Amino acid sequence: MRCEPAEFDGLPRRDFLKVGLGFSLALTAGTALFGCSDAGRTASAGYVFLRPGDVELFSALAPAVVTELGAFDATKRGTTVEAMLSNVDGTCAALDMGSRQELRKLLDLLAIAPLRYALTSVGAWNEAGTEKMQAFLTRWRGSRFATLNAGGNVLVRLTASSFYLLPESWPSTGYPGPLEYVFKAVNS
Repeated sequence: MRCEPAEFDGLPRRDFLKVGLGFSLALTAGTALFGCSDAGRTASAGYVFLRPGDVELFSALAPAVVTELGAFDATKRGTTVEAMLSNVDGTCAALDMGSRQELRKLLDLLAIAPLRYALTSVGAWNEAGTEKMQAFLTRWRGSRFATLNAGGNVLVRLTASSFYLLPESWPSTGYPGPLEYVFKAVNS
């Protein structure tokens, strides 16, 4: 089941600008030192915005941000993460052009392996465990550098909001779902 893109007004545009300015400088330096990043690639199959490296990143972030995924069996966890990724993609694609560009800078920076390791202490996203991803997010969100702090907040908010849109997440939050008569009235 695919839900509509998440409303993303909880993150101030100022945070996107902080991410963009700091990461623009790092991305420029990184591509000059280490070669091309993920920037030249097209979106991953089935997605509008997310590139293959972005899919790996958000797949690794999902269990670190959404602890409820640990209670799901492997099959349900896999389908839920796929639906969550679809929501992340839809939300990113629905952002205004400026916000998409700033987010792309962050994701492109994290796609350059040496810079990713230097900034996050994570080698490959698909090999990082939940603890390592949580440690990276904790460092970034608690950083005295506004750019890292804003980048960590963006990643967590995108991941969490995309999961909590899914009906599979509602029982873990205590939300019983929409009232049947309201749902019928709105969708009739």
